[in-house]
Amino acid sequence: MSTPSEKSSHANHTLIWLWISILIFAASNAVVAKIGELGAMHPTKSGHNPISFCNLFFAGNVIAGITLLIVYRKDWRLSEVRGIPCKIWISMLILILFSGVLAPAFFFIALMLTEVTNVVLISTIDVPLSLFFAYLFFREKAKATAIVGALIAFGGIILIFFLDQPPMQDRMSMKMIDVGNPTVNHFLQNLPKGGEILTGLATLMSIIAVQLSRKLLQNVSVGVFSVMRMLVGVILFAIIVTSVFGVHHFDDLFSPFLWEWMLIYGAIIIVVGQITWFKGVKNASSADISMATALTPVAGTLFAYLILGEVPNFAQIVGGVVILVGIGVTLLGEIREQRRKAKYERPCSFSGV
Repeated sequence: MSTPSEKSSHANHTLIWLWISILIFAASNAVVAKIGELGAMHPTKSGHNPISFCNLFFAGNVIAGITLLIVYRKDWRLSEVRGIPCKIWISMLILILFSGVLAPAFFFIALMLTEVTNVVLISTIDVPLSLFFAYLFFREKAKATAIVGALIAFGGIILIFFLDQPPMQDRMSMKMIDVGNPTVNHFLQNLPKGGEILTGLATLMSIIAVQLSRKLLQNVSVGVFSVMRMLVGVILFAIIVTSVFGVHHFDDLFSPFLWEWMLIYGAIIIVVGQITWFKGVKNASSADISMATALTPVAGTLFAYLILGEVPNFAQIVGGVVILVGIGVTLLGEIREQRRKAKYERPCSFSGV
């Protein structure tokens, strides 16, 4: 039997893993935007940004998938893989399409069209959506404080969406993402609130995938699903891109500058972030998770300022304060609730590819 001191030490380690993962995920948006800017300053011989959206997605997933396969190699024993039913493989493919291809694609394009601070704050729409889909799929009834807090947070997101914001800073003119089609580029750049809309759609897809994966992960190990999400996701993405734009769309994929940065992005942002998250939630209570994830919008905004120099505007400040009040109300209810173990796949807001 564990002594009180051993239990306390174990709990401290759990919180440390949670906080590390949350900080990594919170920084991911700003890091992606910064890497894109660096790519624009180091064009290829053809004059293209080597760290375009498609290249970043492809290279980042490949490196992260290989790294995760090494970490979770024991989960990929032939005897383990053979025991997974066919319908589970099909379910994983559908989830990967949403959470491993479409959602990150929308997030990346959103980072091109609006400021990182907007992406960070609007993605907190996962607070009310998580409650809604948890009830819809699993009939999990939320506490009154959670419902009130979610509604308040949603109100903050509405304020950010509709309050007038100043034009994007000059740095945003250095486009990280080129989808490879001038017509599509023109449409996206002239779509009112395009970045905000895509952030909302990406968050919606992520939430649905996370809720559905809760049941899936009861039958499949985290290692199998994580590696599948990366490697199969990049295969599906490559098929879609080459079908629409052709094979030449990946002409700059082998740029050394791209792969140097992808080693950092794929290994640290994606892999270390996921590993520390799984280590943390394994023995964490719902209150621990709520306290850690409550930091995400604050930390994300702080990293946007430190890495990109983004200073929150009036709409972001007003909406952000309202969101924090909503999160605070929800968190208060969680703290009062008896501590219990909770299972989550990952933070619902954007966490890299």
